[in-house]
This record gives sequence, C-alpha cells and structure tokens, in this order.
Amino acid sequence: AKQWYQRRVRGAVSKKMGWRGAVQDLDYFDAQIRLLERRNGLIERLRRSQFRLLRELKSARGNLMSNEWTANLTVDSTMSENSPGYLSALWQETNQLQLLVNTCKSRVLVETSFM
Repeated sequence: AKQWYQRRVRGAVSKKMGWRGAVQDLDYFDAQIRLLERRNGLIERLRRSQFRLLRELKSARGNLMSNEWTANLTVDSTMSENSPGYLSALWQETNQLQLLVNTCKSRVLVETSFM
C-alpha cells in the first residue's frame, strides 16, 4: 500500500510540475507577444510621424519655391520590418527627417523675415 501511495504522490507531483511548466511557457509567450505588440506600435507611430513630417516638409518647400529640400527615406525599402535593427534605423531616420523639416522651416522664416 505504501508503494502505491508513493507512486500516486509522484504522479500527482509530476502532473502538477508539468502544468507549472506549461504555465511558465504561457507566461513567456505572453510576455513575448506584449513585447512584439509594443514594437509594432512604435513602428506605426514612427511611420505616422514620418508621414506628417513629409507633409510639413512639402509645405515648407512650397513656401521656399525650391526643390533642394528632399527627404531620403530608405529604411522601409532596404530593411525587413522583422530585422533586429529596423526599429532603431526607423527611429534614427525619423529624427533626421525632423531635423530636416525644422531646418527648412527655419530657412523659410529667415527668408520671409528679411526680404
């Protein structure tokens, strides 16, 4: 009877440990999904920001009546969205575009103020 009880306890413990492992796996995958959702949200925000900045650049360029201010956006065309450095490159490209737009707007302000 004692051996039967020990086998039963071992079976119950191993079954419980199996569930614990499955729960840990689910927690891991849930964390990974949340991480990917956050990453995709950041990518979407950066793309929207780039679209808005491109409109602002087009408007400022129109005020200057010049085509010399162009944005060279290459991340989407040269990198896969799933590559590890994609988010960083997109963020850097968006910051460069922001700097270009600010510089162009400053140029518009200088040219319209002193002419």
